[in-house]
Amino acid sequence: MNDTRTKILDVADDLVQRVGLNAMSYKHISDAVGIRKASIHHHFPKKENLVDELLQRCASSYGSRYQQIVDDGTNAPKKLRSLAAVFEEGLSNKKLCLIGSISTCQNTLHDSSCHILKNTIQNTVSIFSAVFCQGRHEKSLTFTGTDEEAAFAFFSLLVGAQTIARSHGGIELFSQAAASYISGLQG
Repeated sequence: MNDTRTKILDVADDLVQRVGLNAMSYKHISDAVGIRKASIHHHFPKKENLVDELLQRCASSYGSRYQQIVDDGTNAPKKLRSLAAVFEEGLSNKKLCLIGSISTCQNTLHDSSCHILKNTIQNTVSIFSAVFCQGRHEKSLTFTGTDEEAAFAFFSLLVGAQTIARSHGGIELFSQAAASYISGLQG
């Protein structure tokens, strides 16, 4: 990937996580990167092209990061705390989860973006569900429903707590919410 394209994606990613997808414009990106809007259109003719690539990049980078946590040799509660720490780190940088941020704009997304978003959420839930499966087998987590349902609830908690904590309570409130939820799973 060339440097200009990477810079565009980096700036767009940052803007979406800070101000939201619908508040971000090509003008914001061009000002931040120091290029003309036409240069952005050269790489991403439509905003939907940019959104698709942001989602794919997020799925790859965070998917790998989550998988490393899941593959760690620790117990399930520790893995859940490590997954929550990824979201806490974003919040400490005044950023929301890209998937959560783009999900709030789902009604204005192009079909391809909706498809990628849905797949990314499902892949994230699948990765997280391995932790719940481990927790059920090692008896370190107690929950009802399937591993996927528990993973979806945990992912939803992290995205929602991050969003609300950004406006009310900050990192401390997020940390308390995540810790309380994980503690509740430990019976």
